[in-house]
Amino acid sequence: MVYLWIADSTVHCRSDGTDPGWSIRVSDIVLVAEYTTDSGPAVDDYFLVFVTRESGELFYSSVTMSAAGINTVLEDLEKQLGGALEMRLTASRRWASRVVWPPHLVNVEYLEAEEPPEPEGLAERLMRKFRGAQPEYRVADRILQALTVTRPVA
Repeated sequence: MVYLWIADSTVHCRSDGTDPGWSIRVSDIVLVAEYTTDSGPAVDDYFLVFVTRESGELFYSSVTMSAAGINTVLEDLEKQLGGALEMRLTASRRWASRVVWPPHLVNVEYLEAEEPPEPEGLAERLMRKFRGAQPEYRVADRILQALTVTRPVA
């Protein structure tokens, strides 16, 4: 089980496992996004991402949307960030992503597909023939450009 909560204007994420989790200050958040994968329903396929800027460097913290406490955290964040955080990808069964906050980037695609490199060797070519070419996903250029000029919330 994954747990998410806010205490003293800091978002905390922990799990029952050995993962140490993460903590981020709300004031360091520069972007919130949601994304889904095509891996469900047997495994988690819907996630929330917090992008923070700390000492000038960007950090990415993700949590499953099935985490305990997620709805309470979203409600608290709406108050602290000063805007609605509308989740719209709940029913998606394919790769999809969008920015949820800040307002000037809402609905902009967060992730973009990158074509995988050509297969090397017979084994890779056979695997691709039977499984197909699976694209890699990365943060969209438009988002990266916007984040180079976005400042943390006061």
